[in-house]
Amino acid sequence: MGDRLFYGGVSLLSACSWALGAILWRRLGEHLSSYSMNLGKVILGSIGLGIILLLIGFEPVGTQSVLFLGLSGVLGIAIGDTFFFLALMELGPRRASLMGALNPVAIAVAAALFLGERPSAGAWAGIAATTLGVGWVLWERAPAVGGAPDSSLGIRYGLLSVLCTAFAVLLAKVGVLSVPTVQAAWIRLVAGSIGLVLWGVCRSELGGWVRPFGNTRLLAKVVAVVTVVVIGGFWLSIVALKHIDASIAGTLNSTSPLFILPLSSVLLKEKISLRTILGTVVAIGGVALILMG
Repeated sequence: MGDRLFYGGVSLLSACSWALGAILWRRLGEHLSSYSMNLGKVILGSIGLGIILLLIGFEPVGTQSVLFLGLSGVLGIAIGDTFFFLALMELGPRRASLMGALNPVAIAVAAALFLGERPSAGAWAGIAATTLGVGWVLWERAPAVGGAPDSSLGIRYGLLSVLCTAFAVLLAKVGVLSVPTVQAAWIRLVAGSIGLVLWGVCRSELGGWVRPFGNTRLLAKVVAVVTVVVIGGFWLSIVALKHIDASIAGTLNSTSPLFILPLSSVLLKEKISLRTILGTVVAIGGVALILMG
């Protein structure tokens, strides 16, 4: 029981780190484009996890695993995370992160369609509850971040991010079967880095994405945020997942929108409505049903 409580706390700390990272990225968005933020995240994250792997050691990985993990990294990180950053700038961290609660929904549906998995009745109830909770908050009549007349563009970016993430997870599920989790995450980050760099080269925009990092103070802030996201968010979630049941760790790690509410109120001075609070609680309850169903 003691270990379960301790590692449950670790999982909650991971969720808090994801929430804090979203808010810090939103602040950096005043100086960086969505593409620059994603490029900085994947390259610095690759370096950070690479250093960790040098310390703990690499294991041999089959070609098929590298292929599936690589494709997962390109789809989920290079493309999906870019859409998330675009949504973040349009919707703000509170609503953009809440859209992440749709990830288990999309993954459950995609797995049922393409992997033959059959979610239980409780899981389908969770899908309905999560969709209802997220939709209720997203369509709240409130001015969008940045003074935009509505949030429809941010919602579209968020939905594209969710779809990319869902199919990236299916690819990663096949590729990670015989690969240590941290090493699999590093392969995905490296593939995402390569994909994003090639995308920037093809669009002749890579120089513009990289140029802001010439500001050493800004680069230091990006390093700090990447540390929060990669070490605080990802690393702690892996620690919790290793020591407690996946359903428990996943449920606790999906509570980041609940941390977003007070953090947005304190750090961004956002007004949090009762509708937002209730919708977020319904969405998180739906995630819990999905993961435990």
